[in-house]
Amino acid sequence: KMMQLPRMAGAVILGGTSGLRRRARYGLLRVGTFSSRDDANADDEQRQQGALSSPKRVWRSASSSEGDTTVPSAWSSPIDDKSKGDLREVLDRIGEQELESGRMKQNHQGVFRADPSEDLRLMIENFTVPALASALRDREDTLQECAALMARGQLKDLADVLRPYEAKYVQMRRRRENLLDMRQNGFEDSTVLERLRRSLMKMPRRVSSAFERRAAVVLPLCNVNGVPAVLFEKRARHLRAHPDEVCLPGGMVSVEDDKSIVGTCLREMEEEIGGIDHDSIAVLGVLRCNWGEVHHLTGVAVTPVVCYIGELGHLNLQPSADEVAEVFTVPLSSILNRERWLKRENFAPIFVGGPHVIWGLTGYIVERFVKDVLRRYTVELSDSDDDHR
Repeated sequence: KMMQLPRMAGAVILGGTSGLRRRARYGLLRVGTFSSRDDANADDEQRQQGALSSPKRVWRSASSSEGDTTVPSAWSSPIDDKSKGDLREVLDRIGEQELESGRMKQNHQGVFRADPSEDLRLMIENFTVPALASALRDREDTLQECAALMARGQLKDLADVLRPYEAKYVQMRRRRENLLDMRQNGFEDSTVLERLRRSLMKMPRRVSSAFERRAAVVLPLCNVNGVPAVLFEKRARHLRAHPDEVCLPGGMVSVEDDKSIVGTCLREMEEEIGGIDHDSIAVLGVLRCNWGEVHHLTGVAVTPVVCYIGELGHLNLQPSADEVAEVFTVPLSSILNRERWLKRENFAPIFVGGPHVIWGLTGYIVERFVKDVLRRYTVELSDSDDDHR
């Protein structure tokens, strides 16, 4: 019922020690000593209090084989801190699964970037033709006014017209308009949520009618003790398809039960994770993706819906044992850390900064959210979020 992760080719690049050497050389792989999540020598009460105060929370269901499901828990070491052999085994296993499908063709284009092709695509996708034409007309009017002032020798008036375009004023204006300040309240800040909502809703994209199979997933933004984070699911081990793999809450559209794509993913999340106050969920909008890439990854037209699901630090989440082994949070600072990502041309990116590898469709959606939404802004996080780079 949940949206299953894709299987694509990738071990050709990642597999083997040579691939690990390449990743280490380019700073993509950090190898350390694996630390167990449960320290047998730690005092139980102190460990539980530490888990409650951590933004890296884990809630396990009865189907989980890892630890006591009745006590608070947290993860400590990201997957890329495992030993070289352990991480290579994980990546090789992903590669074998990826080889069962084809490559994902990615067009490297974006929004307001240094690369001209990135700027062009994002302007086309995020602004209507009338808006672009109006901006072009305004610029032409300004240039003609400047030329007239220069011809008349009115240099002071010319300076007044051009002053807002000086680098320092442009930087001040862009910083003010493009700031996501999460230092105090994380995602709880209404200004942060409104700016994310505006970014997502500028140009909604509809699924083409050519795709018969439709599904929706939630990208659940949250706070954990005031720290902005993202919530993920780890599928139950007994499931036939993709056991023990990370995914986002969601599933196939039910024509009978669902009135909308948003209704689909919220219904599925409620069935999969108990304990969330679903009445207070803030739907921010649909994440625009390349539908051809998504369809190639899954064979289904998947619509990601970005939601803020609230503060989770005080909640006792209850994953459904029928489908979910555990749910866990990853701080936004780790997701924004470029060193936590392994990126390969024509393949979905892999995130190794959490307790489990995040790849395939899930990695693709999270990376698109970072690239197409968060990277538009200057994201300011608390000094304690030292993973942010």
